[in-house]
Amino acid sequence: MDRLIVDGYNVIHAWTSLKRLVATASLEAARDELIQRLSVLGFISGEAVTVVFDAHHSASVANSTETVEGVQVIYTRKGHSADHVIERLAYDASQSRDIITVATSDRFQRDLVRGMGGAVISALELERRVEEAEQEMTRRVRKYQ
Repeated sequence: MDRLIVDGYNVIHAWTSLKRLVATASLEAARDELIQRLSVLGFISGEAVTVVFDAHHSASVANSTETVEGVQVIYTRKGHSADHVIERLAYDASQSRDIITVATSDRFQRDLVRGMGGAVISALELERRVEEAEQEMTRRVRKYQ
């Protein structure tokens, strides 16, 4: 199975549109926008999409996972970073022979995932792929109108 894992806050802070949304609305609005846009990518590409967000200030003692618009959303537990969860997901995927791509611009994270046999794309490459998927979705909708 093809799987895309996204370092949520890394992407939010790399995309101009999401950074602007954080400044003008809220971090929650930027998270929601990212999830919505990733759902389009997952639908078009057929990849299983997971986005991971840090929850350093959360009181939760366990990771929180939910599915939103077809995207698995993980909030880390208190004291754990998204990097730890992404590393675990990448390791698990390497053991099951899943094809994994991690979207992050974090250099250490990129090297670690590559060392496990995963592919890595930058936050900006992810944005390009999302935009292409949105254009394809628009074409499909127009075709059936």
